[in-house]
Amino acid sequence: MRKLVFFALLCACGSIAAAGPEKLDPLLKYLENSWKRVGTEGLLALELPRLLSLSAEDERVRVRVLVATRDPGGAWDIPGFRPEAVIGRIATGSVLLTDLEEIADHPQVIFVQAARPLYPRLDVSVPEIGVPDVWQGVPATRGEGVIVGIVDTGVDTLHPAFRVDRDGDGSREGSRILWLWDQSAAGIPDRWPFSYGEDFSREEIEQGIAWGTPVSRDTSGHGTHVAGIAAGAEASLPGVAPGAELVVVRSTFYEDTVIEGVAFVFQVADALGLPAVVNLSLGGHGGPHDGTSLFEQAIDATLDQPGRAIVVAAGNEAEDRIHVGGEVLGPITWHVFVENPTGEANFWHDELASFAVTLSFVDMVMHIPPGTQRPIVLPGGEIFVDNASSGPDPRNGDKLIHLSWAGLPVGVYLSLTFTPSPSGGRIDGWLASSDYGYFQEGDAASTIAEPGNAHRVITVGAYITRNRWQSQLGEQVSGYRLYELAPFSSHGPTRDGRIKPDLTAPGAWILSARSADAYVYGGFLAPDGIHRYMAGTSMAAPHVTGVCALLLSLDPGADWEALKAALVGGARRDAYTGWGLPDNAWGYGKAYAPGAVAELAPPTPEELPALEVLTAPAVSEALFRYTLPEGATGGHLYIYDILGRKVYEREVLSRRGIIRWDLVSATGIPVANGVFLAVLVTERGVSAPVRLVVQR
Repeated sequence: MRKLVFFALLCACGSIAAAGPEKLDPLLKYLENSWKRVGTEGLLALELPRLLSLSAEDERVRVRVLVATRDPGGAWDIPGFRPEAVIGRIATGSVLLTDLEEIADHPQVIFVQAARPLYPRLDVSVPEIGVPDVWQGVPATRGEGVIVGIVDTGVDTLHPAFRVDRDGDGSREGSRILWLWDQSAAGIPDRWPFSYGEDFSREEIEQGIAWGTPVSRDTSGHGTHVAGIAAGAEASLPGVAPGAELVVVRSTFYEDTVIEGVAFVFQVADALGLPAVVNLSLGGHGGPHDGTSLFEQAIDATLDQPGRAIVVAAGNEAEDRIHVGGEVLGPITWHVFVENPTGEANFWHDELASFAVTLSFVDMVMHIPPGTQRPIVLPGGEIFVDNASSGPDPRNGDKLIHLSWAGLPVGVYLSLTFTPSPSGGRIDGWLASSDYGYFQEGDAASTIAEPGNAHRVITVGAYITRNRWQSQLGEQVSGYRLYELAPFSSHGPTRDGRIKPDLTAPGAWILSARSADAYVYGGFLAPDGIHRYMAGTSMAAPHVTGVCALLLSLDPGADWEALKAALVGGARRDAYTGWGLPDNAWGYGKAYAPGAVAELAPPTPEELPALEVLTAPAVSEALFRYTLPEGATGGHLYIYDILGRKVYEREVLSRRGIIRWDLVSATGIPVANGVFLAVLVTERGVSAPVRLVVQR
C-alpha cells in the first residue's frame, strides 16, 4: 500500500521539463515549487530557512539572493530587486518570491543564486611561523598602519587583547577596534550604506568599555578567538600583527551578508586611506568549487585594487565524507546518509556529458531523465531533484544535478544512481554542509569550502603545533601528532584543477582570547579564564591574515597577487610536509613570515646573501662561509632541524667571514645526528637554504 501512495503522489506531481527560467538556481526553483504547494506558513514549517536565507513579509516570502548582471552596477536598474551591495557585476540583495521569475527574465540578469548559509571553520604558534623575527627585523613591523578585518561571530570588545592604555595609567581604557558592524542587531547603520544591523565607532566602543558593558556580544567566542590570533595585543600572548587596527563584523553567516561584511571592511579602509586584509574563517559547500559561484566571484571582485587581501580557512571536512567523484562511464550509485531533516547536495559534470538519475528512498524508486526536474511529495516532507533542467549553468557552462530534501526522517539513506545517457564523464558531488549527512562512499578530495576556491583569495589549511595543554580541569591530551597535517584539514584540488590550499599554518590546539559571553568547557579553558584552546582551519587562517598585515605594513601598495606570491614563495618545507610540494594537502608548505617578507620585494640574485657549508659531514663542529650583500648592516644565521624547529641562531656583523657552530643548541643541549637546514637572513634578502649533516 505504501508503494501505491508514493506512486500516486509522484504521478500527481509529474515530471517537469526545463521548468522555470533558465537563470534561476535550482534551490530557488525548489523554493518556488514548495511555496506554490504549501504556502508561506508551510514553507517555514519545512525548515527551508536551513538551506537559504528567507523570511516572511506579511503573507509573502522574501528571499536573499546574489544576482549576476551583464553590466557593472546593472543591479540598480532591476525592478523588484532590493540591492544591498553591488560589486561590479555581482550584487547581493533580496526579492519577493512572487517576483523571482520576473527578475530572472530581466535582460540585465545573467543568473540568480540563493544566498546559502555558511559555517565557522571551527603562544606557541606565533613563534612557529617566524613572526618575532619580523617584529625585530630590519625593517621591523608589527602591522602598524594596516586594518585587519574579522567577519565572524563578533568580538568581546572588553577583552584585554583588543584594548590599549592611551594615557599610561594602566587602565587600558582605549579600544583597538575602529568600527564594529553587528549585522544581527535590530536597526539600520547610522554611518554606512547598509539597510540592517547596527554600527559602532571606536568612541562608542570605548564608552562601553568605560561602563563595563560591551556594545555587542560574541556568544559563540569563535570570532574573539580568531581576532586574538590575527591581531591580539596582550604583552603575554600577542597575536601575529599586534600593531594593526581592527574592523569587526558580527555576521549572520549567509553568503550575501558575508560579502557585505567584506565590503564594509574595505569601505572603512578606503575612507581612512589604509590597506586592509580580511579574515574569513567560515565557508560552505553549496557551489561548484571552481571559483564560479556568485559568492566566490563577488569575493574575488572585492580585490580589484592594491592594498587588499582576503584570507580564507580551507575547511574542516577532510574526514566528513561530504564529497564523491570520479569518471562515470557506466552506472554508479552513491548513498547519502541523512543526518538532518533538511539538506542539499549538488553534482556537477561537463556540459557534453549527460546522465539519467535514479533516486531510491525506503521502498520508493523514481527516475529523473536528463533535462527534467521532479518534486516528490512524501508524508511530512518532500524531495526535489533537478537534472540540469535548464541546460548548461550560466556561471561556468557545466551541468548541475541538484538534490534537496525537507522533512525527512534522520538515519535513512537516499541512494542516487547515475547512468550515462548517452555519454558519460566526470561527476563531482558535494553535500552543502556536513551537518546534512555524509556519503557512504565519500572521500577527502576537493573538500575546500567556498569561498576558498576563489582565484584571488589565500586559502589556508592547518597543521598541529600543540597536542597537550593545561586547562581548568588539569592537563589535557590530544591524539594529534605534532607538526603533522591536521586530519580534519580540507584537501584540494578545486573542481577546475587548481592546487588548494595555498599553504598551511598552525591550527591545533591554539591558545587565544576567550569571549566572556561564550560558554567554554573547562577542558578547553585556560587556567586564567580569559583564554581558550581551539582547533580548526579557522585558527590557521588568522595566522596568515596577521602575516598579510605585516606585509602590507611594509608595502601598503601590494596587491593580492603579490601577497599570495610572497606567502607561497616564502613557505617552509620539512620532513612532515615532504619535499615534493606543492600538493593538495599542504599547498606550498607551512607559513613562514620571514620568508614571506623576503619574497615580497626580492633583491636581484647578486644582492642576496651567500651561505656555504664547509664541513660535510659535521663531526665536532660545523663551519659556514658567508657573504653579506652590498648595503647590508648585518644578518642572522638560523639553523633548523628536520622538523622545522629552530635550534640555533647567531648574529653576524662583518661583510664576510666564517661562522663556527659547536653543534650545541640554543638551550645548551648537543644536537642529535641528522640533517639540518641553515639560512642567512639580512634586510637585503635571505640566502638559499643549505643542508648540513651532523654525524659524530
